[in-house]
Amino acid sequence: MAIYYALTFGILVTEMVTFGLLVVSEKKEKRLPLPSRWRHAMLKFALGSPTMANAMYFFKIIFGFIFVLFIDTISRLQRIDSEVEGEQHHHDYSYETSIKAKKFYAQRNLYLTGFTLFLSLILERTSALVLELLQREEELKKAKTQTADVTKDQQRLIDMEDDFKKKVDVLNVQIKELKRENLDYETLKKQADQQAKEYNRLADEHNKLERISTPVEAKKDI
Repeated sequence: MAIYYALTFGILVTEMVTFGLLVVSEKKEKRLPLPSRWRHAMLKFALGSPTMANAMYFFKIIFGFIFVLFIDTISRLQRIDSEVEGEQHHHDYSYETSIKAKKFYAQRNLYLTGFTLFLSLILERTSALVLELLQREEELKKAKTQTADVTKDQQRLIDMEDDFKKKVDVLNVQIKELKRENLDYETLKKQADQQAKEYNRLADEHNKLERISTPVEAKKDI
């Protein structure tokens, strides 16, 4: 196997392992034991790291080279098929064995490069979905935090409203007591006024009686 096909096989194995890790890590019943902060750090690194952008650019160049190998393998298979059709009248077994070996290796290289390209597309789409899922989890976590804060604020407002209602009830009771005391005061005031008027009336009558009785006593003394 040529070195570039060996490298292609290594890339294919790496893609298979990476795809397996991505698929297993996103199943709840088979989720890998990765802490949440690590996953978020990986997300930030994958989204905003210039190193990751350069790596993706490098991988695009490699996959472009693999695509060229894929096209070359197809053309090589076509040449082998044309040679087989042109040499059908020969019965040289060594020649036929050589042709079959070339065709076998060409088909192997075709499958190798084809599967590598196909799995690269699947891996790219899967990784994009995983990154989007991690983003949604991050947004959901923030939304839950905000909802919890809002709930706490609402509960605090409810508690304040209950306190104010209790204070208002106490003030209403105090107002009723003050009104009752004011009513009692008005009643006492009226009674005092009536008693004062009665006292003045009696005092006036008493003075009148004294004035009347004084001349009578004076006449008796004479």
